[in-house]
Amino acid sequence: MPSGKRERTLVECSACGTAYAAMKWSDGTLQPIGTKNGCRCGSAEFREVRYRETTPQEEEAD
Repeated sequence: MPSGKRERTLVECSACGTAYAAMKWSDGTLQPIGTKNGCRCGSAEFREVRYRETTPQEEEAD
């Protein structure tokens, strides 16, 4: 495990898109919570999910 400051975030598997709660360390390392060997599909590559808040009007337009 990396050392340093960490925060909770959301990641998705780069191969299959499965989402996991994760820890993000100050060096950028992402570690899904509850799994040590990567995704259930076998991949160990994850990317942080970036999202933005939507307003009710934006949701209706979609």
